[in-house]
Amino acid sequence: MKKLLVMATLLVATLTVSAQEYNWAVGVRAGGFSGLTVKKNNDSNALEFGASWGVGNYLNVDGLYLLQQPVIGEGFTLYYGGGAYVGLWASNFALGVEGAVGLEYKLSNIPLAFSLDYRPSINVIPVFPGLDLVNFGLGIKYCF
Repeated sequence: MKKLLVMATLLVATLTVSAQEYNWAVGVRAGGFSGLTVKKNNDSNALEFGASWGVGNYLNVDGLYLLQQPVIGEGFTLYYGGGAYVGLWASNFALGVEGAVGLEYKLSNIPLAFSLDYRPSINVIPVFPGLDLVNFGLGIKYCF
């Protein structure tokens, strides 16, 4: 019985440790700019790329460098950072910078992560005024 308890404890510990970490994730983000995301984790930092499109005939491609740290409890990660985007809105070109701050929760027994974030942005090369200070989003990613 003692051996079974030790084996079960080691198995649960192994599953918990591996469930907290992932190398890649793909998913969707709904919010100010809704679309697809790809994230590459590197322990305390990550690279995240996204493509969004929608109403108003826009296409936006962005890349972010994120710093990450565990918070609150097991499975929760605070992330923050910045990056750049290229966008086309009704045949108008824009290039800009954006910030990001958010909270991600990685489920321990299923390869899914949920996130809630805030991403303000501003056009650097505007064809028209571009300042978006109200860009909140909710994401879900498949982790592997």
